[in-house]
Amino acid sequence: MLHLLKYRFRLMIRNRVLLFWTLIFPMLLTTFFGMVLKDAYTVDTFQTVPIAVVEQKDLSQLKAVLKDVRQGDTALFKVSYVGEEQAKQLLKEDKVSAVVKLQDPIAITVNQNGLDQTITKTFFDEYSQKIHLVEEAMQQYPDGSAVSALFTQTASHVKEANTDHTDLSSVFFYTVLAMNAMFGGYWAINSMYELQANQSERAARLAVSPLHKGKALLADFIIDIAIQIVFLLIQFAFMYFILDVSFGSQLGYVFLMMVLGAFAGNAFGILIGSITSKIPPDGKTGIMTSITLICSALAGMMAVQLKYYVQEYAPFLTYINPVNMITDGLYSLYYYGVGERYFFNLALLAGFTMVCYLISFRALSRKSYHSLGVR
Repeated sequence: MLHLLKYRFRLMIRNRVLLFWTLIFPMLLTTFFGMVLKDAYTVDTFQTVPIAVVEQKDLSQLKAVLKDVRQGDTALFKVSYVGEEQAKQLLKEDKVSAVVKLQDPIAITVNQNGLDQTITKTFFDEYSQKIHLVEEAMQQYPDGSAVSALFTQTASHVKEANTDHTDLSSVFFYTVLAMNAMFGGYWAINSMYELQANQSERAARLAVSPLHKGKALLADFIIDIAIQIVFLLIQFAFMYFILDVSFGSQLGYVFLMMVLGAFAGNAFGILIGSITSKIPPDGKTGIMTSITLICSALAGMMAVQLKYYVQEYAPFLTYINPVNMITDGLYSLYYYGVGERYFFNLALLAGFTMVCYLISFRALSRKSYHSLGVR
């Protein structure tokens, strides 16, 4: 088995095309994001964010929180409580950065993407996550003193933005890391091509050799996963140590998400590689690339706001998008710590992985070859 692992590893690592797409390209994209976003999200002096909150009943607890949340000696928000039409007019005239309407889910309307909008979205994401805790705290402390303490974390993130240029752009880097995890499927597609007797002459020879098919499949599976995990660690180290991308203090859970992401990419690659023999390897690679890039875009790689739009208007897409599962898991880990949202994304990703493996196993186990045509 060790000899087989060594042989297959040496053979795979010579594939320059796969090396480019799973290591060089993600590193180049990470470098590009670091160069562009580092200056775009620089905050020299924090300024209060002007927002409009649509006036409605039962805003007392929100008003208490917004009044007390500060960044240093500066209020985090300058809030105008107005009617819905007036709020839209203020946004149109650029007098406020966002319009907030308290509902389920909280509606945030912006007319552009920028630092103020990101701060607003981050704060109200946290508010939505902790709303139940707020209600319980308000019953015990009607003055709102306990409630405001729940939201000090958001202010601390804004404070850190003064010295850490990438905090507010972290979702872009998380998405690139998630995209590369899915790119690990390229190795799996290549393995399926080289192990299925009806797809390549090498696989046909392997099928009539004494080597058990399951042993060959296991060897490729181990190597595919190991290679991609190593490449993800290289990319993570570059982000963390060179670009100063913030992942929080729970790095063990970051590693867990990356490992499961590598398995998810492998499972999806095996699924695409095994489900049909009518599509050539290049075609399957193209399918893998197209799906991954679409998933990455919906997860916020091109524009963070798109991720929020998907969550608000098409939330079911977040439950079937593996790139978003990884991105949102890392995002929640950094902003909220280890909690329900992180484990929910982890469970979704594990479910996606298992479904892909089960379908692939069923497809592979039902295949038989009447004539191999080995020369």
